[in-house]
Amino acid sequence: MSDRADSGGRTGRLIDGCIDCVDRCGELLNGMPGEVFASRGDGNSSIGAHVRHIVDRYQCVLNGLAVGCIDYDDRKRGTSVETDVRVAAGALAETRGRFENLDLDACGAEISVRELVHYNGEPTVAASTLDRELMGLITHSIHHLAIIAMIARSASFSVPPNLGKAPSTIAAE
Repeated sequence: MSDRADSGGRTGRLIDGCIDCVDRCGELLNGMPGEVFASRGDGNSSIGAHVRHIVDRYQCVLNGLAVGCIDYDDRKRGTSVETDVRVAAGALAETRGRFENLDLDACGAEISVRELVHYNGEPTVAASTLDRELMGLITHSIHHLAIIAMIARSASFSVPPNLGKAPSTIAAE
């Protein structure tokens, strides 16, 4: 655990959890052939699409801090993060750097969250806290890492054994 977690308590652990998800994703991409990263295989989505989605959600939170509202619909679909493993690795490194420099004092603050929750309607705005949104980023990322692991295994690409497992599952094993 980092010094940040020790000094920041709950908030430091949340930031470390976010960074860990980004790192796990980045480590998986090391040595991954571009065709494995971008291939849709037998499914409807690629590893790249899930990586892009993870990066987008993190960027939505970080960008929302500046304006006081996290807009989860403000994402950039169909970018080269989704199709180029090197661009994706760079985006993950940039995201990690932004989290490393996140102001711990901002983390307990209330923040508005905006997201379209039904395709036939207007976006919903709700009150939240940054801590809660960081926790949501972690669980959402782990869910997508589990899907990424399944896609990678189906392409015969080696995957770390705990990729996509919840921390509580790892701790209980």
